[in-house]
Amino acid sequence: MVLALVLSAIVVAAAWLASARRPARHGLPSVADDTVAVETPAPPATPPLARDAKRPAASAAPEHLAADGIGFMPQHDGDPRPPGPLHPHPISAQHQRIFAENRIAFALDDATDAKDVAVMKDLLAQYRRDFPEDQWQLQDGYAVIIECLDHPGAESRRAAERWLDQNNGSTVKRSVLRNCIEPSQP
Repeated sequence: MVLALVLSAIVVAAAWLASARRPARHGLPSVADDTVAVETPAPPATPPLARDAKRPAASAAPEHLAADGIGFMPQHDGDPRPPGPLHPHPISAQHQRIFAENRIAFALDDATDAKDVAVMKDLLAQYRRDFPEDQWQLQDGYAVIIECLDHPGAESRRAAERWLDQNNGSTVKRSVLRNCIEPSQP
């Protein structure tokens, strides 16, 4: 009797885990669903068990692993999901570029907090060289801060005020205010 209860509990848990791994689709299909449907032909209609039986067991393992040895989520909803933790997507060259830009911006913030003008100048030169498009419009703000720290006075303050008037939404605004406009704290 106890063995029957344990076995039925295992079957129920296995069924629950199998259904929990497949995300439920509610509502209308997304634009991404339309794009996939247009770009890729529909697979032949085969029952799920027959389709899984045809695939070798090795195909369930992720093709690419992250540096930490963890795989990535399958590309399509119908693909089998390997067990264990998975990263949501592989890191692309575009992601690497974003990470590199963030590292320079964070280093500039740290150098600004330390008021290390020499390091700020080097980092700003690297930022301008590596990211000339300046998507976030940070480079001119850091240049204003460098000028204020390197040559404090009325002229650099006026330049900072002009920059603030023209770049009201910049994320560097607070740093420009702190380093160029607000009086120095002892």
